[in-house]
Amino acid sequence: MEQNQEPEIARKNPVQARSKQTVETILEATARILEEEGGENLTTNHLARRAGFSIGTIYQYFPNREAIVLALIERQREATWRRIETVLDDGRFDTAEAKVRQIVRILHEAFNVHRMPQRRLVRALLQLAIAQGVPAPPDRIGRLLFVLAAQACETDRRQPDKGEAFVLTHSLFETLRQATLQSSPLLGTAGFEDALVRLVFGFVRESATR
Repeated sequence: MEQNQEPEIARKNPVQARSKQTVETILEATARILEEEGGENLTTNHLARRAGFSIGTIYQYFPNREAIVLALIERQREATWRRIETVLDDGRFDTAEAKVRQIVRILHEAFNVHRMPQRRLVRALLQLAIAQGVPAPPDRIGRLLFVLAAQACETDRRQPDKGEAFVLTHSLFETLRQATLQSSPLLGTAGFEDALVRLVFGFVRESATR
């Protein structure tokens, strides 16, 4: 690959059930390698052996290992978003403030891996993603938190602009990402989670004064 050439990360989208299962098997094998052996051992040849496929099958769906890692990250993000969506209809969280706190908890749990079996997987994913260019976290999370926090604070401004959604989303994700990469003992603590909640409410209250 030439030095100035962008890495190819596009992949074939599976349509049939069998193709979807093949992709899922590839992603599961990738997760096992990252968790058990670390990112340095994630090669397409090794992955093919672990997944039980030929190297040609791997390349049929993914052009390189970077595309596989990005797909795995996206799968984990979508799983987190589905958890967040359930909060909106969960009767246990009957106030906007309770919803904000629970959404922050879900994000915290997604990164809180220093005492969990998947800690090596998540660290390896983050390190590989940073090396290739971290996919931007979806601003929809920041927008949702802004709207809920504004409701809880009873402010007149109920919708963030693009800049506010970007800053709030990236403030949360980057704080959690750095805590994970540094294996911070703050992860998993109530104090750290409370600080993240205060970040959200403080940002929204300050934005309401503009």
